[in-house]
Amino acid sequence: MSEEPGENPVTEAAEREVDAEPAFKEGEEVWVQDADGNRHSGVFVGMNEAAGWFGGGPSAYVVHPEGHQAEVVSLFRITPRS
Repeated sequence: MSEEPGENPVTEAAEREVDAEPAFKEGEEVWVQDADGNRHSGVFVGMNEAAGWFGGGPSAYVVHPEGHQAEVVSLFRITPRS
């Protein structure tokens, strides 16, 4: 694989990740893992498009119906609820 001057494989991989289609659909029921490893039910609202502006990884908006609250969470903390 030849690289042109100025190409950065890490940057290109990050751009592909940001440009990829979301793994979840709006309204899909998901599990959100908290810092203690516990799972909480939630509903996927959409991708956090601003995540790249602040140097963070991909994140999404999730609503927690039981708690009547919403939060922005890392995509790595979200799994499908079956």
